[in-house]
Amino acid sequence: MSEKQLSAVEAELYDRQIRLWGIESQERLRAANVLLIGIRGLGSEIAKNILLSGINSLTILDDGIVTEEEQIKNFLLSRDSLRKKIAEEVLIKAQALNPLVKISSDTDSPLSKDLKFFENFTIIVATGIKTDLLLKIDKICRSKNVKLICGDVFGTFGYSLADFQEHDYFEDQVQLAGKKRFHDGAEKTTVKVQGVISYPDLNKVLILPNTKQNAASIKKSRRRNELFFLMLALIEFRNKHGRNPSISHKAADIKSLQSIRDDVFNLYQVDGSNCHLTDEIFNIIFGEVAPVCAVLGGVIAQEVIKAVSHKEVPINNIFLFDPITYDGKEESVGL
Repeated sequence: MSEKQLSAVEAELYDRQIRLWGIESQERLRAANVLLIGIRGLGSEIAKNILLSGINSLTILDDGIVTEEEQIKNFLLSRDSLRKKIAEEVLIKAQALNPLVKISSDTDSPLSKDLKFFENFTIIVATGIKTDLLLKIDKICRSKNVKLICGDVFGTFGYSLADFQEHDYFEDQVQLAGKKRFHDGAEKTTVKVQGVISYPDLNKVLILPNTKQNAASIKKSRRRNELFFLMLALIEFRNKHGRNPSISHKAADIKSLQSIRDDVFNLYQVDGSNCHLTDEIFNIIFGEVAPVCAVLGGVIAQEVIKAVSHKEVPINNIFLFDPITYDGKEESVGL
């Protein structure tokens, strides 16, 4: 895809961003066509941030209907949105964030889409979908050089997982012109440093119980952050039940999560008695907590900007938001 030159209006609107990451990166963003699957609490935060960055187009794919709960937590919805198509109802406020971006809605189910549909984008951001569909999308993305990042929020826990394939990037580094130290008055120059990161296929990362995938490579790796196993348990819960854990089924859902967690531990040969991933953590994984959506939405949008602009080093390949300490952790899995 050829990059689009910025108009005078765009150059003025994105002036601060151009000063931050340069005209070349902004032009790459201006040429980017983004597909966002899921426009719920997390999706609305992602949409906000990537719209403000100045992409070319955003397609919102979501077949959901606005509920009272969704109306409360999604700032892109209005008071009269109840029981209407959520992908259509967010358009007015989303467009107001940046009138220069082309925004469209698609109210089909992601499952109903022919896989060729996913070929037509620069990058896909996926939330709230099952693993089998995600892996199919990842396969088509790899064949067509489309970048992919997914993520979800469960209560106060959140994660993102990226497959940017063979991703080349550059970053600006300040270096001394001579051998003097900074405080000795040496001249400083900024140089462009290039690098490449190789991302694994998602089917080498999302290895879950009751599948034919081989987890040996991950089991042999260094000790994993325990939140990685929480992520897998929650993803497998959605695969099994077709929904996220619900507070209205709290007791039954916690029991199911405990069983799934134990299956994950068995698969990865984790000693549960030495793990901090205890039953208590399942009390705080219900719903989408708005501040966590804001944090994770900012992280995912920033990774989208890095992936499209090729500026700065992206996360390789998992980001985990700690539900207890509210710290962000990075993990590299499947490499």
